[in-house]
Amino acid sequence: MRLLNTTTFELHSEQGSVHQGPYAILSHRWIGDTEITFEQLSTHTEELKTGTRPLSSPQLDKIRGACDVARAKGFQWLWMDTCCINKNDTREYAEAINSMFSWYRSAELCITFLSDVQWDGSNGPEMFKSTEKDAGESLWFSRGWTLQELLAPRKLEFYDMDWKCMGNKHDLASVLADITGIDVQYHTGAKHLSEACIAVKMSWMAKRETKYPEDMAYSMIGIFNVHMPFVYGETGPRAFRRLQEILLSSQSMDESIFAWRMPKPEDGMESDIIKADWQSGEWGLLAASPKWFSGCGNLQVSAGYASKARSFRMTPKGMEAPIRRNVHKGAGILATEAVSVVFWLSLIGTPIGAIGLFTLRSMMNSKAKEDYPFRLNCFRPGPNGKRENVEIYLRPVTVETVHYFHRMVRRTGTNRLKPRVMPPYVEVKRIRCNEMGWSTKPIVDHGEGVVYQPQPGY
Repeated sequence: MRLLNTTTFELHSEQGSVHQGPYAILSHRWIGDTEITFEQLSTHTEELKTGTRPLSSPQLDKIRGACDVARAKGFQWLWMDTCCINKNDTREYAEAINSMFSWYRSAELCITFLSDVQWDGSNGPEMFKSTEKDAGESLWFSRGWTLQELLAPRKLEFYDMDWKCMGNKHDLASVLADITGIDVQYHTGAKHLSEACIAVKMSWMAKRETKYPEDMAYSMIGIFNVHMPFVYGETGPRAFRRLQEILLSSQSMDESIFAWRMPKPEDGMESDIIKADWQSGEWGLLAASPKWFSGCGNLQVSAGYASKARSFRMTPKGMEAPIRRNVHKGAGILATEAVSVVFWLSLIGTPIGAIGLFTLRSMMNSKAKEDYPFRLNCFRPGPNGKRENVEIYLRPVTVETVHYFHRMVRRTGTNRLKPRVMPPYVEVKRIRCNEMGWSTKPIVDHGEGVVYQPQPGY
């Protein structure tokens, strides 16, 4: 970790990934592509030390202003992403991105500079109004990387373009919740980030933007407490899919990762995928973008969900998941079964019973090919405190033939045998991806099938 001395404006390299002493850290929005870099800083040291503000560029003035604030609060050291990372050293750059959340977390103070806000002393969301035309709140709230810079620090203070202190994160928690859609308790520290499920964290990113598409995924690794290599140029959807696969393999199974909606049915076909065999509104279980989690900020998973986790595993064909369903149910099927069995067990009615059982098998095979809902182990609080589990919709593409009387099992507490129909193996696509249903029915696991996943284009 490399830090800037707030008095001499010289850089100091620290052994280890986190500085051991107290330091401040800067959160800001980049000014175009002209920030003062690691290589350039030494040529501006004299102006930073002796120049009269405003300095010769807004970028230099920002460094000086941040150091002045930090020094006034007793900090000898300051970290900022523009000049404290040697981006030409790929190893150092990768380490910095993977460590950034912890660096913001470990800082004694995060100084958040809003270059497009001129505070007039007002309160409420309007205090963060941007001076840039039609921007609404400060553009700092719309950037991808600043999400972790908001959430990670234990102490954060906001400063306007004139370096006037507007307040701190704790005192402004309600205003920040209104602007960001993030629960007040995550701003105050009353809730730990680990209490938010995957879908909720994704929803926090849904309305944000990054300069490079891949950064929509890379900027969330600290929020999810994972690491991943960076491959700029791989495209945003590829990077986001890699992030989701890492979440599936490195954390307790949180099925809210599948609880998303396409903003529009055609969004999937507008993505960079191999479009053969896919139609509007169809997709797999992994989303193409955090934007698809918009509106999922109220989802929850049960406190003991890890102990009840079902298995989901990515394969070359798609997601192996517990999607088989019981086709041996429904009034028509059960009535046909009852009549057929009665005839089958009577000597005279055996032929009629055989025809009935053949009909029954045909009915179940037809049912196995129908679209059906699949309940996820995540929910929203419903009316009267009832939990409503998320339902998504699946369409069978390949279905194993249903074999009636595949197995006989003894009824509990009796000597009678009951025919059991094994839920057939199935391969499916997710359909109606711009919709999400809700159900109070229990979560089930009848066995694994495969949900196809679109393959990235070239």
